[in-house]
Amino acid sequence: MLKPERMVKVSVVGPRDRLEIVSDTLHRLNVLHIEEPTESDAFKIGEPFEKASKISRNLLQLRSYISYLKLDPSKILPHKKYKSKEIEEQLSKKLQEYNEEIGKRLEQIKALEEETKALDEELKIIEPLKVLNVPPALLKGYKTIKCFVGFVKSDPREEISKITDLFDIILVNYEKEFVVAVFIKSEFADEVLKILQTLGFREITVPDISDYESRIKEIEAKKIEISEKRKKIEEEIEELKLKESELLLAIEEFLSSELDKAELPLKALVSKYTFVIVGYVPAKKFEEFKNKLESTGKLVVEKLDEEDDSAPTLLNNPPFVKDFEVLSTTYAVPKYKELDPTWIMSIFFTIFFGMMLGDMGYGLLVLVMSLYLKKIFKTEGWQRLLNIGVYCGISSIVFGFIYGEFFGPFLVPGHEDAGEVHWAGEFLSSLYAFNHYHPIFDRVEEFGVKALLFVVLLLGMFKILWGFLLGFYNVYAEHGLKEAIFEKGSWFIGVLGLAFIILGFSYNLGIFSSPPPHGFGYILPAPPENAPPLPIPGLVEGWELGANDFYKIAVVLLVVWFVMFLKAEIPKMGVFGVFMVVELMTWFGQIISYARLLAIGLSSVYIAFVINYVVPKIVEVMIPVEMLVTVVAVIIMVLAHAVNLLLGILDPGLQSLRLHYVEFFTKFFEGGGRKYAPFGRVKKFIEEGGE
Repeated sequence: MLKPERMVKVSVVGPRDRLEIVSDTLHRLNVLHIEEPTESDAFKIGEPFEKASKISRNLLQLRSYISYLKLDPSKILPHKKYKSKEIEEQLSKKLQEYNEEIGKRLEQIKALEEETKALDEELKIIEPLKVLNVPPALLKGYKTIKCFVGFVKSDPREEISKITDLFDIILVNYEKEFVVAVFIKSEFADEVLKILQTLGFREITVPDISDYESRIKEIEAKKIEISEKRKKIEEEIEELKLKESELLLAIEEFLSSELDKAELPLKALVSKYTFVIVGYVPAKKFEEFKNKLESTGKLVVEKLDEEDDSAPTLLNNPPFVKDFEVLSTTYAVPKYKELDPTWIMSIFFTIFFGMMLGDMGYGLLVLVMSLYLKKIFKTEGWQRLLNIGVYCGISSIVFGFIYGEFFGPFLVPGHEDAGEVHWAGEFLSSLYAFNHYHPIFDRVEEFGVKALLFVVLLLGMFKILWGFLLGFYNVYAEHGLKEAIFEKGSWFIGVLGLAFIILGFSYNLGIFSSPPPHGFGYILPAPPENAPPLPIPGLVEGWELGANDFYKIAVVLLVVWFVMFLKAEIPKMGVFGVFMVVELMTWFGQIISYARLLAIGLSSVYIAFVINYVVPKIVEVMIPVEMLVTVVAVIIMVLAHAVNLLLGILDPGLQSLRLHYVEFFTKFFEGGGRKYAPFGRVKKFIEEGGE
């Protein structure tokens, strides 16, 4: 789980005439990640089997039918699985049937669409001609007179009159321009055309019809007739879709597999008599892979004796962690020998989201919405994202119970009456009778803000230091101990020094020494008045750490870091390497950026408080009718809480991603790996190994 699955590089060698059998076996085993071959003098890249072109044509045609029918394999749960032999036997018959039942109907629909398009184009011509109020027969067919009919941007009469007064013109406004009919003697036609062209003339071809209105009625009637024909054909196709959808997808799956197998030679090196395929298999599956492949006869499967860091990456995570691969691999795919950060992200992303949203009501809605959407969006990517939504919803409910929040807090400093602050305040307060009617941890109260700020800063220190430790391991595994000490170890010491400075600041804020108020987050009785500060044990018994002690430790650590830093950077960058010291401050900023876990959560809390406390009071003042006050207040509150929930999902989600991508991954995670993609398919509609 911490590292990708161990892979072994293998070669498969055999007679060239056995390549088709090997293709079938490899596809069925679905474990060999085949490497792209490189030609040499003795070996060339093979050519697809003869059947590949025919399979490709059939597959392309079938996919066009599936696309038109809008069949989504991820949304269809097969009632039965077909055997490959069963599909192969009826393949030709079914493809011919689909060509007749679907293909011909699609051609009919296409012809009807073209006919409708032609009718619409004719309407576009008739409508502007109609406004001229001139019968179509009078707009053409003259021997000595030329008639120009079309669109112009302005009135051409003044320009035409400069040529001759012997013309007639009809000009009508039409959709921000003019429809014009100009009647002119043929001898002036060329000059008039030039004038019209300067005015943006676009000619309209006058159709061979006797009457505009009757033709429009004919067109509308024809379009209705076409629509009914199309509707009938679509109903027939829909019936076929309901009947044949699973078999259609099974045949597509079968043909896709057959095409993969037919194109395997493109991934192999061949000579006149032999072939060679090189790739990777998971180490734990090598023996099984070798035995099954060699059992087909005349084949040799061998491990290649080379330490290969370029192997593809196969992440091996349990279901909960695997869901978060959709987020971690978006950043980068781990290299083969690199630590996989997904398992860390799966834990802390969920915790961070819950810490920020931290509301039982909002968390419950996130949970319910995620479960509902899982029934609608069936693709693997959506399923994983929505599973993350389920985990984050549960985390928000847990933190919401700790914070005492259900669509907002029921206790806010300065407001003693829970019923006044929250519409369900009295009920929520009763749930916490075991803790003096207070939340387990009130993040709104002053001490709670200080304590939570300290907790999130500690989280920031821990995550960043942990990131450098993981980076130390990665560099050590790749380049050795010395490089790891100077590249990552020095920064670990420097950031640890910054952490002690932050601890000193926290001490000055009184987080260590100020006891919580009575009933605040502890079931213990309240401490006596004038209680002494809480001691922080040090390295020596009886020694209490103060702010100055934290700063002294920080100075020692920073001096050690600076010496190590200079020793590492000066040889690489010369004196200019000294200026890289400012990089340490970026780590300081990244620790402080974890305070967003507090700030974003508090912003959501106070928005919810305003909705619950202020909205009813405003509505009561603005609406004089008492009966409407409750209805309007509820509507506004529901809408406002919906907006707050949307912000409560987006902001914690994005900030949790940022805290991993920017503040954590950059310390140790490089990525740049290749995803393991074995030759074969996981079949949904075809029985595995079914013949």
